[in-house]
Amino acid sequence: MSQQQRPFEPFERTTVSERVRDDIHNRIVSGEIQPGSQLAAERALAEQFGVARTSVREAIQALVALGAIERRGNRSYVVEQIPGSALPAADGGKKKMRSLLEARRVLELSLFELAASRATSRERNDVFDLARQPAPTDFEEFNLIDRQFHATIAGACANPVLVEVYGRVLETLVQADLSAELILGISEGADPATAITHAANEHRAIAEAFVARDVPGMLEAVEEHLGHVEGRMSLMSRMSRRQQPFDASQSQHSVGL
Repeated sequence: MSQQQRPFEPFERTTVSERVRDDIHNRIVSGEIQPGSQLAAERALAEQFGVARTSVREAIQALVALGAIERRGNRSYVVEQIPGSALPAADGGKKKMRSLLEARRVLELSLFELAASRATSRERNDVFDLARQPAPTDFEEFNLIDRQFHATIAGACANPVLVEVYGRVLETLVQADLSAELILGISEGADPATAITHAANEHRAIAEAFVARDVPGMLEAVEEHLGHVEGRMSLMSRMSRRQQPFDASQSQHSVGL
């Protein structure tokens, strides 16, 4: 675990959290960064990449959502077993999709309840900062923010095992045999602004209860958010099997996982 690693090289631009995420993830998958090893501190990574520290933080949060990184206190570690084989790839089948959604609900409610009581002030502020960002108009950008939002709350539960399993469930849902537009509840060529705004408002309600340490209020907001997600994903699964055109009006104008 102490082998010499080549330094990360700086990028030309500073708003590159996805590229930072992908570079780190590729090195983890290739074995260059070994399982169980500790990543450098955010400040050091920001200097190596030549980007703002916030970009590194967003990249780490996304990797936590993927289940490739786990947080232990203020440090980031590569998980001992990289996700991939334990959960079969979702194929859109009714039974498998229902099982994944059920697993996601059980894990998220438990993780978020733990996080609501265990989170530090900084973690609560990080969640609130993500929720109050202006909602983007691009669904791909919002999808990244959505994953970061859920990963940041989950990471505050102080149980890396639960966080890893949760990340693997989310990743399997994302990899389901449905187009990204359908999963996000946006028909092809449609303006995603309304759907994104609706989901952003749900995030804000969760974050406000989280910051206020209002556990019942937070769980109620999460239940509402999950209900919209589950309804949309089930609809998309049925439509995928029937190969019928997607009607965006049936998605409740809600996006994100």
